[in-house]
Amino acid sequence: MKEMDNVSKKIIDDAETARRKIIREAEEKASGIIAEAENKAGEIIEEGKARAKKHYESTYAIEYDRVRAALEQKLLLVKLGLVEGVIEAAKKRLSGLDREGWKKFLEKMAGELDIKGGKYIIGKNEDSADSSLVGTIKGLEPDDAGPDFERGIKISGDKTEIFLYPPAYLDTDIENLKMEIAAFLFDGEK
Repeated sequence: MKEMDNVSKKIIDDAETARRKIIREAEEKASGIIAEAENKAGEIIEEGKARAKKHYESTYAIEYDRVRAALEQKLLLVKLGLVEGVIEAAKKRLSGLDREGWKKFLEKMAGELDIKGGKYIIGKNEDSADSSLVGTIKGLEPDDAGPDFERGIKISGDKTEIFLYPPAYLDTDIENLKMEIAAFLFDGEK
């Protein structure tokens, strides 16, 4: 019987050794599979991070440009408002010229426009300019016709008619004036 016990023990020992070998191989295989899965998961995570970073950078750049453009547009509107405000203030100031201001304006315009003669009419509601002021320009005489306009001075020659009113003077060259004011205000240049 002892022999039978030895054979049984040998079978049990061999079975136990085989079981341990199978478990060890299964654990090694499982470790390999887990390590491979962890590597693959790491690669997927890194790829995902790279795609997310690229998407973030692209979205950030688009959003940054959009916000920047909107702010630049608002700033431009404010600047245009300032330019318009300066022009309106200048027109208001020019519309209220006193006698001395009108005299300077008439002298300047007579020189620029080479006014040497003709007839003039003063607007119905012109407060600061009168016949004695306009008469300082040589060769101008009062016209017998009544005024058909509110403010300013109309000078008629042989083939020309000139309307002089300081705020209207700004309107004749308004676009160049706007560019000069904008350059002065925003570029520090004139």
